[in-house]
Amino acid sequence: MPDAGERGFLFRIRLLAGICLACLLLAAWIAWQFVQAANGFPIWSLVFGTATPADIAFLRDMLLLPERREAAVLLFWLYAGPDLILPACLAALGLVSMRRLAPCGTLFGRPVRGGLLTALLALPCIYVVADYAENALSLAYFSTAAPPRPVMEHAPVLLPWLGSVKMAFFLVSALTIMRFWLLRRLGESDVG
Repeated sequence: MPDAGERGFLFRIRLLAGICLACLLLAAWIAWQFVQAANGFPIWSLVFGTATPADIAFLRDMLLLPERREAAVLLFWLYAGPDLILPACLAALGLVSMRRLAPCGTLFGRPVRGGLLTALLALPCIYVVADYAENALSLAYFSTAAPPRPVMEHAPVLLPWLGSVKMAFFLVSALTIMRFWLLRRLGESDVG
């Protein structure tokens, strides 16, 4: 029987995971609708940072066409809806998990305390900052109003870069949490 602290931890994890799942499902539905309205443009290349500057400029030009107005609205609601909540929930899930699992383990042969714990807790924070920076830049660049000149010049180059940074910090956070969880489940304190 888990103690009160463990039950509280599990409740927070389940609550955050449920919110993340709901946001992911809503984002997938909006993205599917966007692909239909945008004549098959692969929105996930933009989300995962694999789009080239030419792809991003093409998408902007396409969304300005009157017959693609629905796609522009869907893209706005993707960024202003689930992608507004999901990064915060994923970062909170990462912070809660890392805070709970990291102090019991070791990393690079050293116990996870002090500066190392602070560095590990910074990973989800950097992820969320990069994700929100990408969202803000996307909302400014893909808006139907004319964005400022610096946004028009730099967004096609910065968006793939921000997407890659976001995914890198998300994946490093997720893999680190999985490592600590697996080691705890296996009853080991160090892999070597």
